[in-house]
Amino acid sequence: MKLRLFAGKCSRSGIARVLLASLCMASLLVAAAAAAEKQGPSPSQPQGQAGPARRAPAPRLQPIQLPEPTTRSAVTFEQAVVEMQRVQIPAGQRLDSAKVGQLAWAIRSSMPAPPAATNPSPSGDESPMRAFFVLPEGLFAYEPQGHTLQPVTEGDIRTTLAAALMKQSTVLPGGCQIILTASTRDYTARFGARSRMVMAMQAGRVAQTVQLEAVAQGLGFIALDAVDGADVRRVARIPRGYEPLFVAIVGYPSSQVPETAGQPTSTQSGRRALLVVPPRGFQDQELLETRRALELGSVQVAVASTRVGPLVGMTGAVAQADVLVNQVNVDNFDAVVFIGGTGAAEYVHSPMVQNLARQVSARRKVLAAIGTAPTILASAGVLRGVRVTAYLSEQERIARAGALYTGNPAEKDGLIITATGPLAAPLFARAILEGIGEVRQ
Repeated sequence: MKLRLFAGKCSRSGIARVLLASLCMASLLVAAAAAAEKQGPSPSQPQGQAGPARRAPAPRLQPIQLPEPTTRSAVTFEQAVVEMQRVQIPAGQRLDSAKVGQLAWAIRSSMPAPPAATNPSPSGDESPMRAFFVLPEGLFAYEPQGHTLQPVTEGDIRTTLAAALMKQSTVLPGGCQIILTASTRDYTARFGARSRMVMAMQAGRVAQTVQLEAVAQGLGFIALDAVDGADVRRVARIPRGYEPLFVAIVGYPSSQVPETAGQPTSTQSGRRALLVVPPRGFQDQELLETRRALELGSVQVAVASTRVGPLVGMTGAVAQADVLVNQVNVDNFDAVVFIGGTGAAEYVHSPMVQNLARQVSARRKVLAAIGTAPTILASAGVLRGVRVTAYLSEQERIARAGALYTGNPAEKDGLIITATGPLAAPLFARAILEGIGEVRQ
């Protein structure tokens, strides 16, 4: 009897608890409904009436189905390799979908294969690398399996991204930009301690293939190898887990875009620089990298030498000399830049070249030299008391001229700018752009 009474009491107590919980839940629902009425009508209410805060709408951009690529070209491999040595500045005119499709196909053809055990996903996300295209409409992720561009964010970020990567306020954004990324997690899982090396080598293979395809399509191509992932992420919404490795700026060559297109060109700012190049044996990368950076900074570049026509560098690059050194009018330029190399020794004792350097210094223009070329300035007598750097072999001769040799990658002392060699070319060009800005003030 006691057990039955105890059970009965427990049963009545349990029922009471359930009833109490139900009343509490009903009270909460009533309170929530009242709060909703105060906030405003629900999303189902007619447009024009205030509603609760909602998430931002999805991008209005639609996926882009790229055309099927062509596998035939009138440009031979050898011609493409030669054309890669030329620096053609890409204009800002939008690329047509066929050109974008060919670039995307080149990426797909050279992408590293996913692990054999991985089940392919419809979106192609199994690949350890992903490519993103920055177009005037917005940022798109390339999906190799469907050969499509899937929208990520809306809005033109080309100029902002180029400025962030090149650390310059004035840049040419190109018709499109390609961001190559890799999954550090996937590479680490597959290659362990070798992951960084393998990732860099495979990214280099993809970048080289894309550049060859751009050249075959007659496009200008600028490669940005030393990419800071943080700079990219500040501008472009790259998925977490993917590290930006390489960025390319691609577009129709600026010299071939009609003026009516209204796109920016390298001459809009009116700033001009003269590169003084040895007739033979110039340092290829010093010339190419310096010229590329200056033109991306909206500086019109001309080349002077002791003979006009094609000039051949130490490793085979070809440059076109526009004017003879003895015909240069210094007043037409904001900067005069001497390029080094084995052939620069020909200018060290040339009265004509020395006189050019003195004129630049006297007229308060930017006077710059890189690699072995600072010795030319030393022989012209314009370096006394100046902080200077150069290729190590030139240290003694520069010191004898009364300069302070620092050995730093690049030096800017007033309007005199020097650098050690090709690896310092980006710093060198940046200093020249800064100096040109001072001249123009």
